[in-house]
Amino acid sequence: MTPALRNQVLQEWRQFPSRESFSPGKATTAMNALVPSVMKGFGLEKRLQESQVFHLWQQIVGADVASHAHPVSLRNGILVVAVDHPIWLQELQRFHKALLLQKVQECVGKKAIRDIFFRIG
Repeated sequence: MTPALRNQVLQEWRQFPSRESFSPGKATTAMNALVPSVMKGFGLEKRLQESQVFHLWQQIVGADVASHAHPVSLRNGILVVAVDHPIWLQELQRFHKALLLQKVQECVGKKAIRDIFFRIG
């Protein structure tokens, strides 16, 4: 098999241009536009939306709270947040839970996160 024939077969099989035909000057799709469409194609759009809470946590709750509490898991609409000290746990659970839940829901969506559970860890 000649190299040219091999490249042609691989290109047809992969349905993508070969490395030789790719040039950086050609228009490409930005990754931030590509990832959501790929996730949607796999039926993972909701999971992508939910994962935003982990990436945007500090922006959602502020630097002070984020330095003492961080999200560790999200299952069935319940966000589990680990807190570094019992006093912070009590403060967040008693006085700030409703506000934090509202801020998270505004950012991610009410359907994605129904409740927040705080724990030491």
